[in-house]
Amino acid sequence: GDRLYNGAMDDGSGIASLIEIADIAKQENLRPRRSILFVAVTGEEKGLLGSQYFTSAPTVPLKNIVADINMDMYLPLFPLKSLQVMGLEESTLGADIRAVAAKAGIAVRPDPEPERNLFIRSDQYNFIRNGVPALTFKFGYEKGSPEEKLAKDWLRERYHAPSDDLNQPVNKPAAAEYNRIMLNLGMRVADASTRPHWNAGSFFKRFEKN
Repeated sequence: GDRLYNGAMDDGSGIASLIEIADIAKQENLRPRRSILFVAVTGEEKGLLGSQYFTSAPTVPLKNIVADINMDMYLPLFPLKSLQVMGLEESTLGADIRAVAAKAGIAVRPDPEPERNLFIRSDQYNFIRNGVPALTFKFGYEKGSPEEKLAKDWLRERYHAPSDDLNQPVNKPAAAEYNRIMLNLGMRVADASTRPHWNAGSFFKRFEKN
C-alpha cells in the first residue's frame, strides 16, 4: 500500500540481534577479558558511510579493536543448520567460528558465491581496510534445497523493496540460535589470550598494521 522500503530484514534483523545480544550479555553478567563494543552504523547503502565515520573517529583507539563481527542481513528464513561465512579463510576468526558453530551442531560453509564480493560490500570493509580481521554471515543452505529457493526468492522479491516488511515470515527460534552463536563468538574472541590475525595467504593481510 505504500512505497516505503521498510528494511525489516535489511537490516532491521541485524539491529534487533545486536540489541538482543547486548541484553543477553547484560542479563548473564558476562565479563570478557576484552571489551565488546556494540556498534550500529547507518548509510551502508550510500557507500558504507557510518562505518567509514566510525573507523575514522572510533570511540576507542582503532589499534585496540581486534575484530569486527558484522551481522548485516543474515536472513533467518528457515531453521539454522549451517552458516555461510564470508571471510572464513582469510583470518584466524575462521577457526573461531568453526569452533563455536561445532559446539552448537551447526555446519560452517565458505561463501558459495565469491564472485559477488560480499566480503567487501558491507560495513566490515571499512574495518578490513584498517587492518581489522572481520567476518560476516548468512544462513546457509544446500544447493538445490527448498532453503536455497526461499533465500533466492527473498532476494528477488523483497530485497530493496517495500515488501521487506513485518508481514514476511521470520524463523524466530533460528534467529535466537544465531544470536547465541554470535554472542559465543564474541566472547571467544574477547577472552582469547592472542589477537586474531590475517592468514599468511590472505589478500587482506596487506592492510595489516605493523
